[in-house]
Amino acid sequence: MSNFSKIVIIVLIILSGLFINEKYGDNIRSFVSEIINFENIDLSLKKGKSNEFPTEIIDPPDVIPEKTAEDVDIPSAKKEKDTANIYFLALDSNNNSIYKRVEREVPPNEDKLEYSIKSLLKGPNLIEKSLGAYSEIPTTTKLLEVKQTKNRIIIDFSSDFQYGGGTDSIYSRMMQLIKTALDNTDKKVYLYLDGKQVNIIGGEGIMISQPLNEKSLDM
Repeated sequence: MSNFSKIVIIVLIILSGLFINEKYGDNIRSFVSEIINFENIDLSLKKGKSNEFPTEIIDPPDVIPEKTAEDVDIPSAKKEKDTANIYFLALDSNNNSIYKRVEREVPPNEDKLEYSIKSLLKGPNLIEKSLGAYSEIPTTTKLLEVKQTKNRIIIDFSSDFQYGGGTDSIYSRMMQLIKTALDNTDKKVYLYLDGKQVNIIGGEGIMISQPLNEKSLDM
């Protein structure tokens, strides 16, 4: 192809372009603009940045996980303080002997009945003495054993328990023991001295019915 022919073709292309632009230019530019805007909207929606359709981020609701057994706060069980009742003696307004009940808090891990019997042998403390309490149980009496079975309890004292004082004193010490024992257990209680069950106590031979009860001395 000669140079002249090339020049003619180029001129025709230019004239065709001018003609098309003159006749259809507005439509073409509008079409191209719509394509560009569509792509921009599509991208902005993907990125969540469209001004026309703003992306609303909805936070998931607060979900409170169910508590498992390990998570549940269980208040520690508080063991109620146990008290033992001990019976001493005191004088009323007419100077007559009466039985005086006092309460003592049982130390942890100690048996209630055994603690009450030990406290009985120790006698009233300083405060209780200041209020007039006293005991007829000889201070030399020793607790040899408190033996508990399913249905009965044996309280074994040294033989010092039966010595000293007259009939009234022995009667009073026996009632101190009976009231203290029965107030701190529901089982049947038996009195032993030096390992043997007692049926008669004291120099004057006071008879005792066993198991111990409030009428054990009413023979």
